[in-house]
Amino acid sequence: MKIVNLCDAECKANPHGVEAKNMYDHEHALITHLMLLPGQALKRHITPVDVAFYVLEGRGEVEIGEEKEIVGQDAMIESPKGIPHLWRNVGTSPLRVLVMKLPRPAGKTKVL
Repeated sequence: MKIVNLCDAECKANPHGVEAKNMYDHEHALITHLMLLPGQALKRHITPVDVAFYVLEGRGEVEIGEEKEIVGQDAMIESPKGIPHLWRNVGTSPLRVLVMKLPRPAGKTKVL
């Protein structure tokens, strides 16, 4: 059994400048914990695989293609591969999101 505690996970440098910690990083899947502070946002980017987002805490605006929605805790959002997307923390507390890439992307994410 392998257990990864968020507080022990290493923060990964990323082009968005937000806290990103890989919680599950294996050959077939990648699950990353993102934390955006109030006012922080990800840059619009494209991933080469489908992505599922699960909001753990906070309120955020998710933009996928031309669609925008404000979502909160316990929302699951699907983002198809090849479609530009981003997140913005529009709340007053941290926004914590699990990002699940299945299968694990072979290449890098393209920031637009």
